[in-house]
Amino acid sequence: MACGSAVTRNYLHSKMFPHRQYEGLDAAQRVGLSHLKAELNLTPDQERVVTKVLDDYAKYYQNIEDERDDVAEHGKQRILDVLRPEQQKKFTKIFRQSMQ
Repeated sequence: MACGSAVTRNYLHSKMFPHRQYEGLDAAQRVGLSHLKAELNLTPDQERVVTKVLDDYAKYYQNIEDERDDVAEHGKQRILDVLRPEQQKKFTKIFRQSMQ
């Protein structure tokens, strides 16, 4: 089951979040629910459940991303707190470059 979960997670992640171009779309749109509906011949009830699962997953994933960002910011601040002002400037520059 763990392998299946990993495959599902990786599939959904690759389909839902391949690029930032999908911001503002709900999970069903990102995955291409119409494609799944056609390929799997989903019934209306199945489509409703699949849509809800994809939307729930997207919300859960966004919460994890928000937490990851908070942890990263906290770590960055802890590093800055131990550096001298000239080191802070260099660190900030290095950090910005790594984000580009």
